[in-house]
Formats: sequence, C-alpha cells, structure tokens
Amino acid sequence: MTPFAALQDSILIERTLAGQNECFAVLMNRHMTAVRGRVKSMVRNKSDEDDLVQETFLKAWRHLSSFRSDASFRTWISRVATNEVLQQYRRDRRTPIGPGGAGLDACASQAESPHEVLVRVQARQTIRAAVANIPEKYRQVLILRDLDELTTREAARRLQSSTPLVKSRLFRARQMLLTSILRRRAA
Repeated sequence: MTPFAALQDSILIERTLAGQNECFAVLMNRHMTAVRGRVKSMVRNKSDEDDLVQETFLKAWRHLSSFRSDASFRTWISRVATNEVLQQYRRDRRTPIGPGGAGLDACASQAESPHEVLVRVQARQTIRAAVANIPEKYRQVLILRDLDELTTREAARRLQSSTPLVKSRLFRARQMLLTSILRRRAA
C-alpha cells in the first residue's frame, strides 16, 4: 500500500497538479471500478470498454485542473466516462472511412507469370477478407495509417480521437489482421 492511498481525493488532486504523478495513479486505482462500471453499463463490446476507460482517465488527466470541488471526484470522473461513451456513439454513426482498397487487383503487371498473378490475387483476397473481419473502429485506424499512410496525429484528427487511442487501436488492428491471416493460411 502506498503512503498516498490514505489521502483524500482532494489532496491527491492538489498533489497531482503540483507534479506528484503517482497521486493520479492512486486516484485511478481508487475509481477504476466506478468508471469501468459506468462504461460497461453503456457499451456491449469488451474492447470498446477497455478503450473508453483508458480514454476517460486520459481525458481526466488532461483536464484535472478544471475539476471543481463542487462535486466529488467520483461524480466528475463518472460524468467524463459518460461523455466519452456518448462521443464514441457519435463517432461510430459517421460514415466509414475509405473504400478499403477497392480495385487493387486491376493493376496487373505484364512482367508477372500467370502463377505470380494468381498468388498476388489470392494474397490480396486473403488480406481483404482479413481486413473486412476486423471490427470497424480498428479497420478505420488500419486504413488511415497503413493504406492512406497518414501519421498517427493526422489519423487521430480525422477520427476525432486521441493519439494514444489511435496507437492502441492500430496495434490491436495489426494483431487481429495477423491472427486472421495466419488462421486462413492454416485452413
């Protein structure tokens, strides 16, 4: 148990704002169950839940100086979590990003043998099918970063999200893609 664990939320907030970052970790641990419960009650997907909890604490970290002691910290952070879930719903309702690589097979090379063309077409079909099976929020990040070749910051702006969330989703998307491709090869 850390020496900060016995401190009240208001003191932990003051110390965090004064530069003692370990105090924010205590706040996170103390209120993780409440935040996760709020998010879980509003979303169905476990991966959405993890991302939204992470985004809630990131947003709380960024805006901790705006916290007013009118309400409890738990009430405030629960509201931040609610707002993050609502923002996610709004983002998900927008139109999908990019066609997902349509028309790539139309570019045949005259230098390729029929066997090479077949291998290339099959590889693209495998990749397209694997990308299509990735959940939309991960597919969007993958398309923006790997196909459209946007920077992480540009992708975050386009998705109206944070850079750490884009990095996290890109990592997960690549893992899902690799797993799917390996599974299809083994079949």
